[in-house]
Amino acid sequence: MNAAFPPLLYICIGLIWWLIALTIGLPLTVLLILCDKFRSSFFTWVYVNIAIPLHRKEVYFIRNKAFQVLKDSIGDKNSLLPLEILEIGVGHGPNLKFYPENCNLTVLDKNKYFEKDFTKNRNKYPQISYQRTVIQPAECMKGVDDNSFDVVVSTFFHCSCDDSAAVLQEVKRVLKPGGKYLFLDHTSFPEGDIGLLIQKFFNPLWSLIFDGCYLDRNPSKQINAAGFSDVQFQKHISLSFRSYLLRHQILGIATK
Repeated sequence: MNAAFPPLLYICIGLIWWLIALTIGLPLTVLLILCDKFRSSFFTWVYVNIAIPLHRKEVYFIRNKAFQVLKDSIGDKNSLLPLEILEIGVGHGPNLKFYPENCNLTVLDKNKYFEKDFTKNRNKYPQISYQRTVIQPAECMKGVDDNSFDVVVSTFFHCSCDDSAAVLQEVKRVLKPGGKYLFLDHTSFPEGDIGLLIQKFFNPLWSLIFDGCYLDRNPSKQINAAGFSDVQFQKHISLSFRSYLLRHQILGIATK
């Protein structure tokens, strides 16, 4: 396939998307702008029923890779003690299948509309000792104790949080000394790449449909500057034609 073909195709898709959003789709566009509750519930439906199935195989691969990185990082931790894990931005629970046995899992998400799908999903994984769900933003995790978790997990989260720097300080606060932060995110194209311009062109409509998700963010600098004792990055580039807008991804482990 010609390297220029995906950018040209996505420019056309973007033009069509904008045209629809401002004509026959205008009522939906206005509703998404004006009503936060509707935007959150609409995003939940789109994410669970369209986005996840569309990218199921590729997303499974990268999530599995991320949790293998976590497993390698934890190493020979005493397996007789339950691993205390907090997942922030848990959504409907797509990571549950990757969690190890003998772990206590607390989850946090600001979007209450994911709760029903998460509850249904977590019942499929009895190896996880589910503790509780906290509905609030990760920028201020009230009620989550200091130094209480061995691992904090976030996947495809920094793209839509309000303040990555504040989230990372909260992650450090709740981690035990030596605790691990596993992160996986899609990021922007490099500066000067036409892909970055395309991401910016899609951003206004994308963030409406995906409830504040932005295509052109890259949390790498914030993670490096957050004050972890060690940060290990791995880059991943999607080769899927359908994942062009999300093709640049980072995953890694930060140690408190």
